[in-house]
Amino acid sequence: MDVITEGSKRTPKIRADFDDGIIEISGISLPENAYDYFLPLHELLDNYITNPRERTTLNFKMEYLNTGSALSVRNLILKLNNKLPKGTLDVNWFYELDDIDILETGQELASLFDNCTFQYIEVDEF
Repeated sequence: MDVITEGSKRTPKIRADFDDGIIEISGISLPENAYDYFLPLHELLDNYITNPRERTTLNFKMEYLNTGSALSVRNLILKLNNKLPKGTLDVNWFYELDDIDILETGQELASLFDNCTFQYIEVDEF
């Protein structure tokens, strides 16, 4: 997978393999400006959705995300939910064992979309 943004202690790593239709966001997300941080991915997705793969998979492996980041994640899913053919978007929401907050964030996001499939995957740790 190509690294779009390397990430840091306060920002998530963003990787993508557009040839296989896979996008992954992982780590802690506390950027000062979440909109600007996720903008490069939005721009790449604008191009991707003109010629998407048969299935597109978003993998979220978040340890923590602030409100601005949750909004940006929602906007990413919204873009793909609205632009991809119905039923071709899969969202894998990974969460650490006993991290109910991250699980509930994923469940709240899932309730907003009807064009994609959410799967919740519990892991021991990231």
